Amino acid sequence: MMTLDIDDDTASLLRHLSEQEHVSPAQLIKNLLSEYLEDLADAAAGDAALAELTSGKDDTISLAEWEQQLNALGR
Repeated sequence: MMTLDIDDDTASLLRHLSEQEHVSPAQLIKNLLSEYLEDLADAAAGDAALAELTSGKDDTISLAEWEQQLNALGR
């Protein structure tokens, strides 16, 4: 359980949005926080993949090369 202290304007906006979404303010906060944290994790994974790619630790092939490999496997 957590307690969140927000200003009146934010609380009003939260109530308004929760009514629009037909969920409780607490559920709306849970949903938004979960989405935000997933986005952060995705961004971190993307940054890590880009770092590997630019450092040369990850091999890439062109779409044409990939299609040739698939064709060679009979797929």
